Amino acid sequence: MSKRSIRLPIATVISLVAGSATAHHAFSPVYDGSRTISKEGTLTEFKLVNPHVMMTIETTDDSGKPAVWTVETVGRLNLVAAGWNEDSLKLGERVTIFGNPTHTGSARMFARRVVKADGTVLVLSSRSEGFEAIDAARRVRESSRVEPAEPVAPK
Repeated sequence: MSKRSIRLPIATVISLVAGSATAHHAFSPVYDGSRTISKEGTLTEFKLVNPHVMMTIETTDDSGKPAVWTVETVGRLNLVAAGWNEDSLKLGERVTIFGNPTHTGSARMFARRVVKADGTVLVLSSRSEGFEAIDAARRVRESSRVEPAEPVAPK
């Protein structure tokens, strides 16, 4: 097999991986984890998808003018594992969303909790039980490590 025939498949794989990597972003460059805000409004879009579940709510800004907020949260797999489905939220439903705003102040937030008009609280934690189990296993491994003996100085 020639070098040229190997380069094309490798270049294709790299371009596919690079494209998917740019489609998914890290939390901290976009959202301010040190601040929490809340927005109350009418749900106009709910997409139970990966890599992040997306919602849109119509609300009002601080001056009372209509505003549309984009709300992002953890992925579909996390929410489905917690019992969510396509009917967990209904379009037209009034909700209050608590979460982290963007660093830029745009009309976008990362949801941590959704409260429905009837008072039902939908928790949207970025830490699932699976991650907590992995963390617990890591802590056990770290605590059971045997520290190397101190070297004995030659006499």
